[in-house]
Amino acid sequence: MKGLFTFCLFCLCNATILAQTTLDGYVFEQNNRGYLSDALVSIFQLPENYVRGEFVTDREGHFSTTLAPGKYRLVTKRDLFYPRMDTIEVGTQKSYAKIEMQRKPGYIFDATISEGRDDASQIVDAVSGTRIEIFNRTNRKPELILLDHPNAFFQFTFEQGNHYTIMIRKPGYIAKRIEARVNVEGCIICVDGVRDLNPGVTEVLTANNSMGTLLSNIELEKVKLDKRIAVRNIYYDFNKWDIRKDAAKQLDKVVTLMRDNPGISMELGSHTDSRGDDEYNTTLSQNRAEAAVEYIIGQGISRERINAKGYGETQLANHCKNGITCSEDEHQLNRRTELRITAFTNDALEMARWRSLEEIIREEEFDAELKKLGGATEIKINANGKPEANKSTPLPTKTASIDWKLITSKFSAYTLYIMDSETVLNANTTSFSNFGQTMMYQKDKKGNYHYYLGTFANAESASKFLTKEVLADYPKAQVVQFKKGILVK
Repeated sequence: MKGLFTFCLFCLCNATILAQTTLDGYVFEQNNRGYLSDALVSIFQLPENYVRGEFVTDREGHFSTTLAPGKYRLVTKRDLFYPRMDTIEVGTQKSYAKIEMQRKPGYIFDATISEGRDDASQIVDAVSGTRIEIFNRTNRKPELILLDHPNAFFQFTFEQGNHYTIMIRKPGYIAKRIEARVNVEGCIICVDGVRDLNPGVTEVLTANNSMGTLLSNIELEKVKLDKRIAVRNIYYDFNKWDIRKDAAKQLDKVVTLMRDNPGISMELGSHTDSRGDDEYNTTLSQNRAEAAVEYIIGQGISRERINAKGYGETQLANHCKNGITCSEDEHQLNRRTELRITAFTNDALEMARWRSLEEIIREEEFDAELKKLGGATEIKINANGKPEANKSTPLPTKTASIDWKLITSKFSAYTLYIMDSETVLNANTTSFSNFGQTMMYQKDKKGNYHYYLGTFANAESASKFLTKEVLADYPKAQVVQFKKGILVK
């Protein structure tokens, strides 16, 4: 009797095993946009809701298992997609589960990395072995770190409401920084740092611009002597060398470039158009180059890493030579500033010396906080790792015996624009009282105050004082002129 019971139990178990049915599952993106790997599928048996297994889809979005006939619940989850719940019935024949997932709002950044090219027709090699880092500036945390990445391509999904910084580096190449903003700061999707590259960014957008794919070819430039860096030109107004607001923004990018590539030294070369005396243009371009370099040094770049060179009209970018009639826009192309690599050290070639992108960004943010605080008080670090002013122990500051002077209708001279303020500044507590120059202000119709420093007989003397004494502390300062109390330029 005991043997018969054992035999029957064996038959029952064997029948249960034989009753198992294969389930093949496929997970794919909505609207047949491709299979999804790395999706987690959890299977629960109903009605008990017992967990029968968890599976991760392969590169083809596939998973497979065997189940006894019955009813099951499938819960599917994957990063950047909404979770999905399905109920299926498993019979005695092979079953299939097709799971369609809906992507959360965001954009796939699909990037290929290659060497830089001189023109679009040139064939260049792909670049592998790079260090790729993505830092989320909104959530303030690293999102992706690939060290010595074996492939020449990578993918990352930008989520809505975030600002990302991407940095790509490889020994022997100039570091590439990319800023991506997704539905922040007025951008539906803005990618700065690749849109000027060839072929740039191709946007394949759907669902009212809430999601899509961004295809990009990112070009890395090799580090070599005399290499010109692919940055936007810096322009000047006719017969001037003061730093325009648009030029300051471009110079800030140069500062970032030099911070990202600490082993590289560069020449900043300034060029003029052909109008005017040749010798004068050489002098003018030298003044422009020196003004730009002083601005860059004022942002914390070592003076030893960048030098100024004025080329005058010796290297025109177009046909507008002496005696040729050209439009103002054509002349503008020649009033430019360009960068050229003059030296590099092993820091530009050895990955082991590089700091992480997170360290670089946090240092930049720290410097920005210091500038906001004005350096007028001792700086302490709070529990959150952010700088704050210790107002109980102010640092000593120089006092001034002179006071602000109101610019009247009789005032005609060159001066230095320093800053704007919604409130009246105290001359005894402002740092530019230390320059020993007359401090002046003017109030506009909206109630804002505009502050100026010094009176100069001509633009040249004002500019010299600006570059030698002021720009390091006030990089946005510039030469302006008043005529009978009216700002003319």
